[in-house]
Amino acid sequence: MELARRRIKWYALVLSPDLTLTCPRDSILRANTIQVTAPKASTNNLADTVLQVFMEAIQKWGTPSRTRGDRGGENTKVAIWMVMHRGPGRASFMWGSSTRSTRIERLWVEVGTQFARRWRGFFTRLGRLHRLDRKNPAHLWLLHHLFLDELNADCEEFQEEWNHHPISGRMTGDQSPWDMRYMGQLTQGIYREDPLDAVDPLDGIHPDAINRYYGVDGRRLRRSRNQTGAGTSELEADDDEDVEPSEQEQLENRIGADLAQNIRHQPVKQQFLALLEDVLAEPELIPEEYGVLVEEWEEDSYPEVEVFRPGTKGKEISVVLPREEWYPRVVRWVKAVDLLSRVLHELAEVNSDAASSSDEEED
Repeated sequence: MELARRRIKWYALVLSPDLTLTCPRDSILRANTIQVTAPKASTNNLADTVLQVFMEAIQKWGTPSRTRGDRGGENTKVAIWMVMHRGPGRASFMWGSSTRSTRIERLWVEVGTQFARRWRGFFTRLGRLHRLDRKNPAHLWLLHHLFLDELNADCEEFQEEWNHHPISGRMTGDQSPWDMRYMGQLTQGIYREDPLDAVDPLDGIHPDAINRYYGVDGRRLRRSRNQTGAGTSELEADDDEDVEPSEQEQLENRIGADLAQNIRHQPVKQQFLALLEDVLAEPELIPEEYGVLVEEWEEDSYPEVEVFRPGTKGKEISVVLPREEWYPRVVRWVKAVDLLSRVLHELAEVNSDAASSSDEEED
């Protein structure tokens, strides 16, 4: 299985354990590593996010014998999980550059042509015509809220179509990825034991991992405040004054203190989402000066072609954005970003008034 990722500009991240390796024999690797297992669009590439996508994939498709990924830190927890459950010293997780895998690179071409380029063109258009500011965190949050589910729906549709389309070639015989996986299981068998089948989570840990790592000193663990530790009652616990906060706790405390001044209006997000639902339900409520109204169009009709350049040296790419599909999304964005701007403006005025009142009281 390959772990891979690609950014759709700056807006979202597609994470995907793309190529399954549920085949039981390394000798049939080439014939059984072309099935997309869990394409996923996310807002970050944290190790926890990658592990979650990986776990969703193996719960459906089974645990692979080996996994391959690049040397990015986001793959760390998947690598740990694989070594723990498939064993050390057997390449349970193989590190290497994804650019050296022709299969994954070829698959990313398909991802781009089938749906990712259209989303990138759409986001480019929002920035060019409809006031999307990619450097504004509030805009990016709103973008994810509005379109992340639809982007993931396209990921799932691509997965379904890819896994069932016939692949020509001497090794494939016009079989689909789904057919090749099924036939590989029939002819070669499947693993009798899967770590996910263990009733006790510890039973799923490979014995070699236990022998190598159990009892080995790692980083010293410190108890948090009010945390007694296993086998120690609260009455027997040391006084809290004697417990030294860990480095992580100290960092969290400093960050929390620094951010405390911004946490004055906890319900703002919930209130905004409630207002947004009402605004989106009004079909005729379209704000001006966002390039959406007919009189604001640059041409006689709303454009259906968007041109963008991937990277700084890439060639320009033209994508078609059919109006019946993408224009309603533009309208949804414009309504939402206009409401967001007004809410943030009102919130800034409230904070300013509160600060002024506080200064007057001190005087």
